[in-house]
This record gives sequence, C-alpha cells and structure tokens, in this order.
Amino acid sequence: MNGLVKGILASLIIASSSAAIAKDVTIGAILLDTKGEWMSEVMHGMKQAGEDLNIKVRVADSSGDLAKEASIMDNFVAQGVDAITISPQNDEASAAAFDRAVNSGIPVVTWNSKVNSENMKYFVGVNNYDLGKETGEVAVRYINENMGGNAKIAVIGTSKYSVGLERVNGFLDQVTKLPGVEIVARQDAEYVELGMSVTEAILQAKPETDMIWAWNLTSMLGAYAAVKTQGLDDMVMMGTDMSLDVARFMQEEGTFLKAVTTQQPFEIGYQAVTNAYELATKGETKSEVLVPLRTYVSGTPAELKEYIESRDYL
Repeated sequence: MNGLVKGILASLIIASSSAAIAKDVTIGAILLDTKGEWMSEVMHGMKQAGEDLNIKVRVADSSGDLAKEASIMDNFVAQGVDAITISPQNDEASAAAFDRAVNSGIPVVTWNSKVNSENMKYFVGVNNYDLGKETGEVAVRYINENMGGNAKIAVIGTSKYSVGLERVNGFLDQVTKLPGVEIVARQDAEYVELGMSVTEAILQAKPETDMIWAWNLTSMLGAYAAVKTQGLDDMVMMGTDMSLDVARFMQEEGTFLKAVTTQQPFEIGYQAVTNAYELATKGETKSEVLVPLRTYVSGTPAELKEYIESRDYL
C-alpha cells in the first residue's frame, strides 16, 4: 500500500471519528428573546452551524426574564450539555447562573452581551459602543451637510441592557460634539409597540424634534411607524440593525429613514455555536470574535438590493 493511499485512508478514519464524536455533541443556546427578524437571523446562523458541524443545538428563549434565564442555564447543566452559548440579559444580574454553569465544568461562550465575571473568557459579537458611534458619525455628517449644523434629536434607548447603554453612549458622544445639536428627549423602548407609543409621546411633547435615533431594530420599527402615520416627511431617522422591512423602507423615494448601522446576526449565531463546539471538543477557542459592522444609507440602492436578495432564507 503506497503512502498516498495510506494518507487518504488515515484522513477518512480521522474524518469518520470526528463525525462520530460530533453526533454526540449538544450545545445549549440561550437567546434574550425570539421576537423580531434579528433574532431569527441569529437562530438561522446557529441552526446552520449545527448542520455543518453535525451536532445538536438546543435553542431556548429566556423571554427577557432573568429568573427564566437562570432556570434555563441550570437545566442545561442538569441535562449535561457539552457547552452553552448565551446572550446574557444583564452584565451583573446574569453572572450568578453563568458562574454556576462554568463551575460545574461546562464551558460557556457569551454572544451579543457579556457578564462581569472572572469566568467569562469567550465572547462573540460586536463592539456595541461602535455600533452607536458609527451611526453617530453618519448623523454628524448629515446634520452638517443637510441641516445647517443644527438638530433637535430624540433618542430612543434602553436602561435595561448594558449593550443598549453602550450604543446610546456611542451615538451621543458623536452628535453632542456639534454645538448646534440639542437632545430634546431620551426615552426607553424595546419592542415595536412601545417604540411607536414612546415616539408618539415625544412628537406631541417635543414637536420641534427633527431627528430620531433608535438603539435596536424593534424600537426603530415602532418609531418609523409613528412618524409615517403622522406624515412627518421632513423628519430624519437613523437607527440600529437592518431587516428586510428596513431595507425596503430605505429604498423608498424620499424616505426619512436615512441610515442604519447593523450587526451581522447570522454570522454571530453561527460563530457562537462554532466556538462552543470547539470548546466542547478541543478545550480551546478564540477568546473574542468581533463580527464586523456595516452601515447602510438610503442613497445606496445597489447595497440595499443586495441585502434583500441575500436573505432568501427568511
């Protein structure tokens, strides 16, 4: 038997052994919630990673509830999953359940958000400060070029999630550099319904508002609906995270939705499961993977078209 044949056979044996091992690997994946297109993309990425690696991925929704998040984490530990990947709800309050899992011997990869724990060694996501900062930079250019350097801005943010606070700070640190910028309102909203009602209240209390920025996809969609319903075509809106609807809104002639900086949620979900798998099977993986951000603006129809056409799985 020549060396080439031996090498091929050895590779096949190794591949078969790896496949057999992979079939026995189970990754527990915990999401903040399953609402909205963004989380759907994350789940598609996790599912694809599971298929590519030939492993089981158990996805669980903590529904924005800290007690439920802790219960899911403890249940995954009791079930003996090989690794866990989680987007923690809060950097402080989520730490206890996180530590219990790690101390039980199960490796944990955080994605999207982090916990304040010495046990947190692996992360997949983005720099959330930069996520707000990049839109802030676009807003500064737009204000200078189209609004005479002056703007009265309403900020729709969150005080619940550390990732949201980082985005708000990133945005504000940019726009407040302009002396002609005034922040006329700051309100919290997470989902579409509250995003819409909060925006309606802002527009009633602060009719001078001429720019709105939102920290996440669902609150931005709610704000968009409020502005659209009132026919405020002179409003300028910018925000965070793309979706098919957002891309279509930005394609409309004369759209007031001018810019969106987005994460790549499919890639985040895929990488989170991949890194958890590596920890479960090899005992090591990259300590941090930052998935690149991307900013879309309304004046780039080709890029918006490409975004829509590339998401036929949704």
